[in-house]
This record gives sequence, C-alpha cells and structure tokens, in this order.
Amino acid sequence: MVRKFFVGLAPTEIGLDDALAPTILRRLVGCVSEQPDTKVNRLDSFVSRYWFLAMLVLMIPAGLWLPEGGRAIKETGWITPVLVGLMMAVSGFTLDTGKLHRQAANFGAIALVLLSTYCIAPASAYGLALWLQPVDNPHFLTAVMIMAAQASSLASALALTVLSRGNQELALIFTLLSSSLTVVLTPLVLQVSIGSSVDFPLDQMILKMLLVVVVPVALGQALRRFFWVRAKPVLRGIRLVPQWIILVFVYSGFSVATGQINGDADIVLRIIVVSALLHAILLAWNFGISVLLRMDSGTGTALVFCGSQKTLPNGIYLWQRFFSDNPIGALPLALYHLIQLIADTLLVPFFERRNQSRIQ
Repeated sequence: MVRKFFVGLAPTEIGLDDALAPTILRRLVGCVSEQPDTKVNRLDSFVSRYWFLAMLVLMIPAGLWLPEGGRAIKETGWITPVLVGLMMAVSGFTLDTGKLHRQAANFGAIALVLLSTYCIAPASAYGLALWLQPVDNPHFLTAVMIMAAQASSLASALALTVLSRGNQELALIFTLLSSSLTVVLTPLVLQVSIGSSVDFPLDQMILKMLLVVVVPVALGQALRRFFWVRAKPVLRGIRLVPQWIILVFVYSGFSVATGQINGDADIVLRIIVVSALLHAILLAWNFGISVLLRMDSGTGTALVFCGSQKTLPNGIYLWQRFFSDNPIGALPLALYHLIQLIADTLLVPFFERRNQSRIQ
C-alpha cells in the first residue's frame, strides 16, 4: 500500500527533502512489512515461555485419570533413577566448571540451605502437625515428620533453578551436600521429633549417590570439554530435557498419589493443608533471607528452590523400611512432592525475570 501510494510522486510533492526521501520511505515500507513478523515473534516467545506450564497443568488430570502409566514407572524401580541420572548429565554438560569450583566455597549459602532443610522445615512441620492432627489418629505426626526430615529434592530443585536462570552450580552443590548428609541428619531429626530410631544403609546410599549424581555429572563435564562448541547449535534442545523429565515426574507423582488420596477425606485434607503451609513457610523464609542478606538473584533462586523442596524416593524407602505399620506414611510425601512441583514451577517466570535483569 505504501509503495503504491507513492508511485509517480516526486519527493517534493509530498513534502520531503530529496536527500532524506529514500531513507524515510525505506523505513515506512519496512515498518509495514515487519508487522506480521513481529506478531509471529511474539507468539513464538509466548509459546516458548509458557508451554511448560501448560503441559504441567495437563499432567495433573493425566495422572488422576490415567494412573497406570505413572505407577508402572515407579514400580519398575529403575526408570526414575535413570531419568535423574540423565538430568544430572545434562546439568553437568551445561555447568561452567570454573564457576562450580568457585561456588563450592560459598559456605554461607550452603549453611543456609542446610538450616532450612534440616531445622526450619522439621520445626515448622512439627508445629503444623500438632495443630492440625486429629485427636484419634496416632499416625499423623509421624507421617508428617517422615516427610519433613527428608533432604532436598535430588532433581527438580536443580532443574527449576536452571529454568529460572539461577545459580545452577550452587544448586548442584546444595543438592549433593543435602543428599549426602541425609544419612546422619534425617535420623537425628526423627529421633529428636518423634523418638524413632532409624538407620540408613550407608553403603547403599553412597552407591546411589555415585551412580545417580556424581558419575552422570562427571560424564557431562567430560563431554563438555570435547563437544561444547559443536553442541551450541542444539543447546536449546538439550536444555529442554530436564523440563520433559520433570513432566514425567509430575505425571508419575499424581499417578501414585491417586491411590493414596482415596483414603479418609479428612486426613487427606489435613495433610494437604500442612504440606501447603509448610512449603509456603519455607519459600517465604528462604526468599526473605536472600533479600535480607542482599544475595544476588541467582544465588537467591538456588536457595529458594533447594531449601524448600523435599525428596520423594528416600522418604518412600524410609517409610517402607521402618514405618510400614503407618497406613498414611506415604501420603505427606506424595502430596508435598506434588505441591512443591506445581508451586515452584509457577514461580519460575518470576525468578526468571529477576535473573534476566541481573544477566543484562
């Protein structure tokens, strides 16, 4: 339309200087022709930003209505560790080795995440459980404390930190330390809170950490040395792998929880309230500490996710091995796991915006 309108007219006839006319006309024509591209770019940006949230929402009804697939994943016993190992390998490949070494000396942040995981979480959960436990249910407090005494999530906290463009090197260190110290600190928390004595199989825990975390991260770092430059064109696709794995975890978690939720509605509601309040307390605590201490946004993001989440597999093992007579022992583990995945995924855009301003 612009070209057609100006055909046959001299620049002076439309009030333009001869020297400036070509430049101005090119800009006018360019503006008109670029409008469709701008709309396409906006749509592409919207899809790339929110597809994960949309898929996460879809996993909830999928797990509730089609739970067989998710239960099969759990029952195999090997699919979940393999997926966690794959996520760790991708993280190792994308991690900056130099930054990883430097973040290992961030003792203040490391102490804060351990404080949140093994002190703030159990103390808050204990108070909430005493407040909301039914009078005639002796299993409620124990079930809640089994969940509250667990280490930070092995995979999702790291993956969400990466999605939020937070300090992924520090998040990996948080995950490794929290999971390694669980053999000592989880039994201590349970002994102090409910007087129960448990003994983790140390050799099995060490072997699991080596196979699921240490070896995949080391493999990813080794591959980075040889293939980092070649992989840059497909790096965006590689970084999508943890997101798809989290979706599998959410689907599997809802599938397993479906059987647990079919119990006493009053107990289920109470545990949902305890789990939601506990996670809100931990999120607020860790975010507040990061702001109060003026941490950079990347470090604060890692602290929020790693200091507020709880691992599911270790808790299930603990329940089956030492508290199998507790009929609701797995319920707080399953419900807290689902709440943390949904709530923290919804927080990703907020932390991504904070970290984006830091990067820029």
